[in-house]
Amino acid sequence: MRRKRASIKNVLIFIIIVGTIPVSYFYSRKIYSFYMRSYYEKIRGQSIGQLVRKGREMYDNKQYALLSEYLKTLVIVYPDNKELKILEGLTYIKLGRGDIGSDIILSATNGEKLPEPVLEETIRTLYDLKQYKDIIMTMKKNNAAGSPGLLYYYGTSLLNTGNYKAAIPVLQQALQKGRAGYETYLNIGIAYSKINEPRAALPFLERARAMNNNRDTAGALADTYWRLGRYKDAEKILSKMKK
Repeated sequence: MRRKRASIKNVLIFIIIVGTIPVSYFYSRKIYSFYMRSYYEKIRGQSIGQLVRKGREMYDNKQYALLSEYLKTLVIVYPDNKELKILEGLTYIKLGRGDIGSDIILSATNGEKLPEPVLEETIRTLYDLKQYKDIIMTMKKNNAAGSPGLLYYYGTSLLNTGNYKAAIPVLQQALQKGRAGYETYLNIGIAYSKINEPRAALPFLERARAMNNNRDTAGALADTYWRLGRYKDAEKILSKMKK
């Protein structure tokens, strides 16, 4: 009998909550948040920790569209919960809206350190969007020492914003950690060239061209040969580029 009364009481509370939500939401998100929080915690018996865990399970199971719908109400009900906001940002990224997702994550963390998986996802997205200043700002608050990928994105962002001297040690660290693609060699060479050190640039650019003889590597190497007075070597590359 007591259980039945409790059940009836919960139903009545739910009806009152649902009935007042439209007015409350129109009047204030805070009131809406209060009512919905009461619904989740008192009627459904779900704590914020349980709600976050359920969201993480959806994310881990790659149910991104379903998770997006799931989070719509929760981020309003719990506007100060950083974990939910990060999860929302990551979900936007997975759904192809990296611009929105990265903004949500950066706003939610407010310059604080990010968990490494979140950091890597965010930085990779910002790099694809060519938001190099945001990458630099984020990386200054986070430690990338253990990740060659993060070091590469950081170093290349420094290069692309004119911080040539600062880019060199970061890119060299990425190289030492295993990011040994032609792009890393090319960017180190370009950075040395930009600070007027063509002799230091040369071995990196020669290695980059040996790995991938495209217009970027060939052009950068030809320019360096020319600056070093090796005009025949430069002309040989340029003549091949014209064909």
